[in-house]
Amino acid sequence: NLADAASWKYALKPDEAEPVTLGRLWKIRQIGEAFNMATPLGTMGGEPLKAQLLKENYGFSLKQSISSLVVSRTTNLLGLVLFLIIGVILILPAENITITFKTTALMGLSVFSILILLFLFFQIQGGLRTLANWATKFPFGNTIKHSLDHLEILSHQMATYYKKNPMRCLESVLYSLVGWVMGILELYLTLLFLGQTLSFTDLWVIEALVQLIKVGSFFIPLSLGALESGFVLIFAAMGMSQNLGLAVSFVRRIKEMTWIALGLGMSGTVALKLKAD
Repeated sequence: NLADAASWKYALKPDEAEPVTLGRLWKIRQIGEAFNMATPLGTMGGEPLKAQLLKENYGFSLKQSISSLVVSRTTNLLGLVLFLIIGVILILPAENITITFKTTALMGLSVFSILILLFLFFQIQGGLRTLANWATKFPFGNTIKHSLDHLEILSHQMATYYKKNPMRCLESVLYSLVGWVMGILELYLTLLFLGQTLSFTDLWVIEALVQLIKVGSFFIPLSLGALESGFVLIFAAMGMSQNLGLAVSFVRRIKEMTWIALGLGMSGTVALKLKAD
């Protein structure tokens, strides 16, 4: 979570990031992620809240906040792509995993990577501005012109970030990758306390496959059912106990609920502070 907060900070332009402290950004992120996970709206539940809290804490415009969130989400997914590529490379020579399982993982990675790269290209090339200009040609274009103007400004801000701050973008991706790799340590500790130790390679493979399943089940709130089934199938495919896979999934759920409770608790504190102000 701290690595993801650092990744978000580097998704801000240098002048925007200067007054932003990592601790407060972590707190804003935790509150937003709690609402992302606790509401059936997915990212529509927590991302607007993050933008609003960033505005209230640092005086950012909503366009600046939203731009940083879109860039942060993109670099986070690019970090995941790198993590998954390494995972799939480790999966391919594994003799205890079936060809069907390997093929499915490779296809899932390919589709996901292409979509993320297209999304990045869309931002760099000012895709929102193109869509806004295209929409003005319709009869209703003049009616929503004010909103379309905002989209053009947002598109310009995102494109400018990528073109003028390539190294910051790379640092954001690397911090995100660190966050994904830390998931391997979490899995190692979970299995250790459940009386099982695995090699670093096996841990990376399991975590990569789990994240692929989460990506594929994004439309299911909290990936309920999909994640549990995924753990069971992955552990069975690797010749391990299905019960162990289910136990690991339960531990992960408890962790998620703990973070949700922490985020919601912090949001109540923030609300009281803003009311007092």
